[in-house]
Amino acid sequence: MTVSAEIAVLIGAVVGAVASLATVFLTHWLAKRREYRLDDKRKERLILLLRGDKYKWRNIETLSSAVGADIIKTKELLIEIDARQSLSNNSSWGLISRNPYPEDIQPKD
Repeated sequence: MTVSAEIAVLIGAVVGAVASLATVFLTHWLAKRREYRLDDKRKERLILLLRGDKYKWRNIETLSSAVGADIIKTKELLIEIDARQSLSNNSSWGLISRNPYPEDIQPKD
């Protein structure tokens, strides 16, 4: 059984395309894997900080510094762990479970 030149070209093109897509996917996955692991560790640390007995609300700069991320990234992570920004002091964040809406009684900076 012989394969015609046209079919061989088609098979080669399909194999090349699949290999190329697999390479791009694997490269992206490996690059993002470290970032996802780091985000998971940062979320764990944020939860520990926000569940502590001493404070119900924490300053965004303190949280950002504690997890080693910029403020924007820290806010994204806070939202992912069900934290919210204070309505009366926009630099403070707390867990929704400890600070449900509209309870927002806290000292101002």
